[in-house]
Amino acid sequence: MSTSSHPQPDENRAAFVAGLRALADFLEATPSVPEADGQRLLLPLHTNPAVEAFAAEHNLTVEYNAEGNASADLVFGPVVYHAYGYVDFIEHCERSNERNAREWAARKGLEIRPAEAVSA
Repeated sequence: MSTSSHPQPDENRAAFVAGLRALADFLEATPSVPEADGQRLLLPLHTNPAVEAFAAEHNLTVEYNAEGNASADLVFGPVVYHAYGYVDFIEHCERSNERNAREWAARKGLEIRPAEAVSA
């Protein structure tokens, strides 16, 4: 057992696996509770090479979106363990933030434009 107040990686993994087993046991023992329909567990690997290595290790196909970001799915019936990464995570975040800001502005009847240069 760790002396730290924060769980260690092995403790986190054990707790996650135990939680999944407890959920499965609960659903099996309680048929009156509806099951979730087609769930996806997200595995952020952050980079395309990490996704490609994960896919190779588990004999999965890597898919690339329009921005070139990679993903691979490990399927367990209707449950998907979805690994994903990015060509450039920081650039992806910047594009996403800008897209969200422009969509917000458009909903408010506003337009985002570059600031005018200030002369010294």
